[in-house]
Amino acid sequence: TAIEVKGFGFGGAGAGAGFGGPALSMYDCPAVYVEESDVFTHSGPLAAFRAPGHPQGAFALEQAMDELAERLHVDPLALRDKNDSHPARREERKRTAATFGWSSRTPTGQGPRLGKLGEIRRGMGLAQGCWYHLVNLESSAEVRIHRDGSVEILTGVQDIGGGVRTPLAQVVAEELQLSIDKIKVTIGDTRLPPGPGSGGSVTTASITPAAREAAYAAKQALLKELQAVLALDQQPELQGGNVVGVKGGKPIAPLPFAKACARMRRAEVLGSATRQPDYGATATGKRGNFAAQLGGVQMVEVEVNTFTGVVKVLRVVAAHDCGRPVNPLLVHSQVHGGIIQGISYALFEERRLDPKTGRILNGNFEQYKIAGALDVPKIDVILLEELRGRSSTDVSGIGEPATVPTAAAIANAVYNAIGVRIRELPITPARVLAALASQRGDAKP
Repeated sequence: TAIEVKGFGFGGAGAGAGFGGPALSMYDCPAVYVEESDVFTHSGPLAAFRAPGHPQGAFALEQAMDELAERLHVDPLALRDKNDSHPARREERKRTAATFGWSSRTPTGQGPRLGKLGEIRRGMGLAQGCWYHLVNLESSAEVRIHRDGSVEILTGVQDIGGGVRTPLAQVVAEELQLSIDKIKVTIGDTRLPPGPGSGGSVTTASITPAAREAAYAAKQALLKELQAVLALDQQPELQGGNVVGVKGGKPIAPLPFAKACARMRRAEVLGSATRQPDYGATATGKRGNFAAQLGGVQMVEVEVNTFTGVVKVLRVVAAHDCGRPVNPLLVHSQVHGGIIQGISYALFEERRLDPKTGRILNGNFEQYKIAGALDVPKIDVILLEELRGRSSTDVSGIGEPATVPTAAAIANAVYNAIGVRIRELPITPARVLAALASQRGDAKP
């Protein structure tokens, strides 16, 4: 019926610490009220963390949805099916539940007890998230085809670990009907055509359409040159990696790409392009343009030691959409990275500040804990391919969406295991033991 969010964001000396995005975007709610305030302190300004504000917003909203489902005596999955009409998430919920085995979930607080004394409880939880199809139109690329048959794409985009070199090479290779190893990718220099920033899930969605269109322009320049050089009746075509055409009314023998390039009168031909606005193929719903919103559903199984308070994530099944996955291996890698960061955020990461000076007290990897190799669970990724016809590659970013639901899903799984909610992050052993003590009614020491 209604969602109300009142939030206070702590961004140090900077602003922008809001987290109302999930509440505003995810559910078919007729009345949503969000009131957010930045609290300024004498500590350093905030900086981006995967999907700014959304892991926090999902942590609150998705636990509230689970609480609502419990009060209504309905399955949390069914409640989301009833109140979220986003087509991608609807399909993701279905596929995730089938892969995860959601139907085997036991009632809250009555999860299977393991171990001789029954101190180990297991629980299952789910959460979903949202992010956005974002594009930087100041994204340009240039493709050069050289006389020796080599091809180079040039753009100023940076690669900070997302692997953008590979999809750039892929789209150019596809357009020119070449193998990917034939494409040289030159990036990361301000002398090159300007590319998008590497962040905000905008990189691949912004630069791959420009790369494809630059490759197309370079191909047309090559074919025009060959028409003149070979005295063809009309502009030839590329078919199966060969140049084919008609001369004197008769087809010429297919000319392999490299041999065709060797016939050029100049050292190279080139094509350039800048990212154009999306074509406008949209799907609309109650909350407006679904084509501008990405989904994501995750289910988690945890193990909680009720003696020590330690929470261990055993497995995660994550379904995500990012338009057309140009390179599925890279998308899987990004989702894995997002989930691992989400686990780290949920269970370990806690910045401690001196209240008098605002200085960080644990600014090192000895006291500021992050997830390590032994904390990484079994992760299954389900990619939902959504073809919306928005650009020449139809790509969206995936770097941030994968982190959004993880902490919330873990929190819901912990509640399913022990029957008491943890409303603070990280979910440390001390907080788990304190929650269990409160559940028992134990007096505080």
